[in-house]
Amino acid sequence: MSERTDGGSFSARVSIDAMHALSVIAMAAMAPETPGSFVVPAPETPMTLMAPPSNAPQVSSKPTASGASAPPPKSASRVTSVFGAKDSWRWQVLGSWMNDFDAANQIEAEWSASWFFMQGVSMDFGLSGDAILQPGTDAGGGGASLMFRWHFVMRETWSLFADAGCGMLFTNEPVPCDGGRVNFTPRVGVGGTLDVGGDARLMAGVRWFHISNANTGQDNPGRDSIQLFAGVTFPF
Repeated sequence: MSERTDGGSFSARVSIDAMHALSVIAMAAMAPETPGSFVVPAPETPMTLMAPPSNAPQVSSKPTASGASAPPPKSASRVTSVFGAKDSWRWQVLGSWMNDFDAANQIEAEWSASWFFMQGVSMDFGLSGDAILQPGTDAGGGGASLMFRWHFVMRETWSLFADAGCGMLFTNEPVPCDGGRVNFTPRVGVGGTLDVGGDARLMAGVRWFHISNANTGQDNPGRDSIQLFAGVTFPF
């Protein structure tokens, strides 16, 4: 009896010791880390370098002689003015010859300025010097004129126009010989321009040209002539 009693006591003690060990292990697993405990660090995530987008501007790393980056090259194309554009200005030098289909001839040199107040439509103010070769006494003088010109056909290198206006002519002798020294000079005609490069254009045309004192004197003989004119025009 005593032998069986000692063996049962030994088995019970082993069971108690095993349960105690398991509880200690469980409590140690749930306990917080102490300062002296060893912790295996987690592996670091490697840094990823992002490439710049393909459309990002490229900066030159090559310095110039002065140490600064070289600026981008400028375009070598030349900007030219558009002929007949609204609010543009041009000036021209013209020479004219007039004949009354008889014995009177008139030679004129003119400088004028054109302001395009509409696309292809200009108002011109001109100053002129004139020599009149006529039966009787020849005359010399000068005057001023106001013209309106419409370029009714406009192409890149040429145009066709019609113009009309009036001026005044002051001379040292009567024109015609039995007329007066102060005359009005209405005119109307057609012509064209041709681009010759550098924004310059040749200009030429033909007009009906009239001289009379508009009945401001005792007599008003008047004179009708054909006018041929040509010259060159430039932008301001």
